[in-house]
Amino acid sequence: MTVFQPRNPDFQDHVRQAFADQGLMRSFGAELTEVAPGRITVEQDFGDHLLQQHGGLHGGAIAALLDTACGFAAVTLLPAGKGITTIEFKTNFLSAGLGTRFRASAEVLKPGRSIIVAEGRLWSLREGGEKLVASMTATMMVIDLQG
Repeated sequence: MTVFQPRNPDFQDHVRQAFADQGLMRSFGAELTEVAPGRITVEQDFGDHLLQQHGGLHGGAIAALLDTACGFAAVTLLPAGKGITTIEFKTNFLSAGLGTRFRASAEVLKPGRSIIVAEGRLWSLREGGEKLVASMTATMMVIDLQG
């Protein structure tokens, strides 16, 4: 695992506040469970409001959780006054989104001044263990929040 140095000494407070301000994650009921330089974990309880017609976690919900985790992993490495916007992601759906809780963990692979690449995994937590549900590679563009 690569060790990154944050460029904002208040990155944890910034990330926690920005996550709390994100309406989509609030509507999901998702929570931020880990904030570290270049790494984020988001957890989500299984809920009817996130299911597709076959009873599994909807692919759109999976992509949103992973995109959020990847994006906030990138934000942990930004200087104050900067943000990100996703410009591309690729999601691989690997198994049904069934379980009692889900964990999306993401880590920055390549931090750049203008482009950041991160990778995420979504795990289903269930009785008897964990199962990998999906993976994502995401590319984010750094934006100026002050302009």
